Amino acid sequence: MKFLSLRWKISGILIVSNLVIGVLLVFIINNIVSGELQKGLIDKGKAIAVNLAQYSAEGILEEDKAILREMAIGQKRFESVEYVLILNSEGTILADTYNGQVPVELTVFENNEKESVRIINIKEGDVSVYDLVYPVEDGMLGAIRIGMKKSYIDNTIFRTNITLLLTIIGVTLVGIFIVLLLANRIIKPIIYLTIRANKISQGELEEKVTVKTNDEIAQLGDALERLRESVKLALDRLKKHQTLRI
Repeated sequence: MKFLSLRWKISGILIVSNLVIGVLLVFIINNIVSGELQKGLIDKGKAIAVNLAQYSAEGILEEDKAILREMAIGQKRFESVEYVLILNSEGTILADTYNGQVPVELTVFENNEKESVRIINIKEGDVSVYDLVYPVEDGMLGAIRIGMKKSYIDNTIFRTNITLLLTIIGVTLVGIFIVLLLANRIIKPIIYLTIRANKISQGELEEKVTVKTNDEIAQLGDALERLRESVKLALDRLKKHQTLRI
């Protein structure tokens, strides 16, 4: 079996463990952050819709399309807003942010009396949105429809993942540096004991085994030193016995 240094084994364990922890963190954070961002995005959309519903009621009642369109376009200042539609009680679009070119997917409207949220994929532009419907005066006047960009969440999660991965890589590199830096203190005594044990097995018994680490490695060194002394004494007795016989 090919010899692999202990320091590289420890570094390898550190890298693998960090990668495993990193994957788990990415998975957990994806779920947590995704859920929180989705909730935050929908809440933001609802807040915009509530505000629009409050100030557009009179415009819907009078079908003042100019004012309603100005209100709708004003909400596009928010980066996360894809579109705004203002409808009357019959589901007819009175104002939009598409200059009248509303995508087919948004022309189908079933119920303006209930608050709802659903994901819609708009083929034109290949956009996915959370389509929020908020009734105006319980649907008696109409409804506000706001599309909140799903990509807004995806991009945030992507940036979070990149930051997390870079952090994990940084921690791994620092960990490897620390392992290599402490190698002389932790691993060098083990290498020394290995060399001394080999020499003792080859009959080199004069040099004492000395390790000063104040831990289990020092205890191992003391045990090896006692072994050296015992072997040396045994060999000395054997030599004296052989001398007396001669």
